[in-house]
Formats: sequence, structure tokens, C-alpha cells
Amino acid sequence: MDGLELTWSNKDRELRGDGPDGYRWSARDEPRQAAPLDVITRVGDGEPHDGLVVLGDSLEALHCLAEDSTWIGDGVRLVYIDPPFNTGQAFAQYADSLTHSVWLSMFRDRLLAVKPLLGDTASVWVHLDDAEQHRARCVLDEVFGAAAFVATVVWQKRTTRESRSAFSSNHDYIHVYAPAGPQQWKRSRNLLPKDVGELRNRDGDPRGPWADAPFTAPGYRANQHYDIVNPAGAVLRPPKGRSWYATRPVYDRLLQENRIWFPRDGAGLPRIKLFPEHLRGLVPFSLWGPDEAGTNDEAKRHLMALFPDLDAFATPKPEALLERIVHIGSDPSELVLDYFAGSGTTAAVAHKMQRRWIAVERSSFTAAAFTVPRLARVVMGADPGGITQSTGWGGGGSFVVASVGDSDALNGDVLDALRNPSSPGNCTVDLTEAGQAAPAPTSELTLFDENAATEVA
Repeated sequence: MDGLELTWSNKDRELRGDGPDGYRWSARDEPRQAAPLDVITRVGDGEPHDGLVVLGDSLEALHCLAEDSTWIGDGVRLVYIDPPFNTGQAFAQYADSLTHSVWLSMFRDRLLAVKPLLGDTASVWVHLDDAEQHRARCVLDEVFGAAAFVATVVWQKRTTRESRSAFSSNHDYIHVYAPAGPQQWKRSRNLLPKDVGELRNRDGDPRGPWADAPFTAPGYRANQHYDIVNPAGAVLRPPKGRSWYATRPVYDRLLQENRIWFPRDGAGLPRIKLFPEHLRGLVPFSLWGPDEAGTNDEAKRHLMALFPDLDAFATPKPEALLERIVHIGSDPSELVLDYFAGSGTTAAVAHKMQRRWIAVERSSFTAAAFTVPRLARVVMGADPGGITQSTGWGGGGSFVVASVGDSDALNGDVLDALRNPSSPGNCTVDLTEAGQAAPAPTSELTLFDENAATEVA
């Protein structure tokens, strides 16, 4: 990092999981106890399986995956993580409050563990808010190198106004890193499809609506300088510093095919007509709005429809957001990894988009109440929300549920729920009765009042 370094307490040590939700510092050379994946159940038909849900601390899970090439294959193509934001708030599913040093080591050590699993054209997408994103950028630079930075996407997560704050915070950040470097990654990433709804048919072409682009190109090329006569009778030459887009024979062929259009009722410069099959995709903007990437509220309604008897996650991510990320960063059959799985949005979207996937969730209660039942619905075609309609998803495929180490150590009710997720209406676990109420925050921050009203912008 050219001499720049972010330092914190215990940075020279490794932060390992300790118990259901704790952490402990350890020396980096402290031996690890071998804890292979223990299969709990399989959901759906067919092999090889499309996905894997791993229960356990993400650091241990990533080391398990590194030792077993069965799931990783040629490497992970896309990593998307939505780690705890460290806001100091307490939610129904977890307490989002760690000291900065603990959070940074937790974040850093798991990035280091996932790095050897990445394929040659992989990218890592890290979703955060203002609480830690500026420090996370320094850690990402340290792990992958500053030259691996591609972009920071700013996503508008809500459209309502928070009137109690000095500013209404309506956006999150998604840092994108490609270990191979942005230029090499650019050659393998996917462009966004152009919206064919923006095309028009301005000349009654029987082939349908079209877009248009200037029939010029920058620079001087002698064989692309020739006279063109427009329908108004004017003799045209390329503008200064430019040439025509193609040579004369190509222009004549395009004119014969009715692929050349002259605006201003025939008095303008030539433009080339582009039908949907000719359109190149769009380079993604770094600013994503709710119309294209959804909102937290949309995602929350989706979860509430799936699990009406449970407290939904406070800030779930919409499937539209993950659809865009998965599309840009991977192709069908490639491997998508999320090691902070939560409600399972990444895996659900990857499955509907025909990707292979691995989802790691530390809380077995969250996995039993949300992650596994949701993915079972996806497999059974019983999830009509999210991107189901846009992808034409009708169900199918299969996945495995496994734990790091012996699954018999799990809560009995949780284990029963994980082993029987095939009945969507009954795949719920009472988190309160199971002892999974979120612990109190460890800092004296004012908690968010979920009952307070918001002003609609």
C-alpha cells in the first residue's frame, strides 16, 4: 500500500469464532482443529447439487471449503457479502455492535481466507453503510492491493425521508474489487442489457423499433472519407477530425439494407440504425436507483410475504439488487459465494439465475428460520416474489445443508427444522423460544425506534 496502513488493536492476531456468536483472538500460527463439513440434509432432486448452505463461523467454513475442492472447482467467480454494518443497533436476528478492532479483524481475516478460493476472473463486492465503509476500503486495499479496486457503487436503498436525523441517509456503498485488476476483469464482466422499451420506429420500418448512432468515428482514415448525398440533395463530408464510420462498400450495403437514417426529414447527417440484435450492452453506472435495483422496503415486503409469522430482517437486500450484481459478475453455471448469508437473498437469486452457489450462515437459528426454508421455496417453485417473473423461474434444482463440524451439537428443534424444509408453510423456528433473541449492544448508542413514523418524500 505504498507505506500507508490502517492499524488497530490486535491486528497481528487472528479473530476466530468462539461459540454460537462470540469471537476470540488467537495467534496466527495456532493450529486449527480439523472440522469437515457434516451433511445435514439435501433439498430437491438431482446431482450434482446447485448449492450449499454451510452452518458455522465463516472463517472456519472458508477453510473447510479450501480443503475440499468438491464445491469450489475452478474457483469462485463472484463474492458478494453484506456483513454486519457495525451500527451499534440491536436487531431481532443479531446485535450489530462490535468494537472497531474486532470488526476490522473479523472483516480482514475472512477476506484473507476467501482470497485463495477466487477464480482468475473473480470479483468481490462488499456492501456497507457509513459506519465502517471508509475503514473497509483500507482493509480491502491491504488484502487485494489498491490496484484491484474497480468502483464503489452507491445504491439508493430507500425512498422515504428520515426526519429525526441531521441528514436522511438513503444510500449504501458497494465496494467492487477484482484481484486481476479492473482492466482484465472488464473483459470478462457482463454489460447491462439495453432497455428495448427506449427504442422507437421513426420511419415505419417493418423490422420494428430501433435506436440510432452517428455514422462517424474519431480520427482520420483515408478510405473512410468520401461523399455522401443525403435525401435533401446535400453533399456531405465527415466533420473535422472524424471519418465516416465505415468504408464506402459497407455504407452502400447498409444503405441498401435500410440501415442508414437521415434525421431532419432527410437533411441531416447519416446515422446508423441499430435493432435489438445489434445493440451492445450498457456499461454500468456507479449510481443505482430504486427503479433498477429495488429498495430495502421492497425486500422486507418480500420476506414478510414468505414468513408472515416472523420478524423480518430490518434491512434485507432486494433480489433486484442482487440480480444486477450476479449478472454483471458471473455467467450461468459459475460459482457465487456469500459468507454472510442472512435471509439467503444472494443464494436465492443465484439459483434463479442458473448459477451455482455457496451460502455460509453462522446462526443456525437464522438458517433454520429463514435461509433454508426460503431456498427450499425457490427449489419448489413456491416463491413468486423477487425476480421470479423476470427470470421465468418455475422451480427445480437442489442444494445441500451442512455444518462445520458435528451437526449433533446443534439445537434439536433447529436440527429438525433444517432436516424438514419441504413444507413451506411449516418451515419456521421460533427464535425467541430457541433462545436466539439478539443480545444487547455493547456500546451505549441510541437504538433505532422502529415504531417511529417516517415522512414520505
